[in-house]
Amino acid sequence: MKKECSIIRDMLPLYFENMVSEDTAEFVKKHIENCPDCAAELKAMKSGKEISEAEPSKRESDAKVITAVKKKIAKKIVKTVAVVCLAFAGLLSAVLLYTGIGHPVTRDNISLSTKTESGYNYIILETEAGKSLFFDSKTEDIVNDKNEICGQRITLYNLQYHNNFSQKNNLISWGSPTNTKAKYMELVVELGNDTLRISNAE
Repeated sequence: MKKECSIIRDMLPLYFENMVSEDTAEFVKKHIENCPDCAAELKAMKSGKEISEAEPSKRESDAKVITAVKKKIAKKIVKTVAVVCLAFAGLLSAVLLYTGIGHPVTRDNISLSTKTESGYNYIILETEAGKSLFFDSKTEDIVNDKNEICGQRITLYNLQYHNNFSQKNNLISWGSPTNTKAKYMELVVELGNDTLRISNAE
């Protein structure tokens, strides 16, 4: 490399940035016109500046694309969560509607029976599968002619059933020991205009 080329290349960055005097600029310009190597060096500097100037706008463009993609993904997530929440709310409402509403009990929904087992007399109330029974009850003593307690009467009223998902019949039982004086038990089920009665003596 010529000594003059070495000096010019040291000055090229300043010349490129217009930071030299007019005389120096004229000197560098004349040299570049006659020296392809130094001219190529200057051209490389110019193209490097164009790339660096283009980079911010490219980065800005990339940032906009990334922001748009993020917004799109966020919208999809929100929509998915909203759909899942709506589906869950709908399912929960359906379950509550199915199980939460009380229905009046009729004699077709229940059956009464008795049995003796392990020293006890039982009265059994059985409901259909898929139904839970709710009721109020009262218990009163039954007295004989001698004013002695000889048994109990259990009265069920305000009966309602709620649907459930059980596939088995529900059993409710009342029992009294067979070896006591007050072993008699009577169950009275009040169903609106209908009344069912059963005792463990039957």
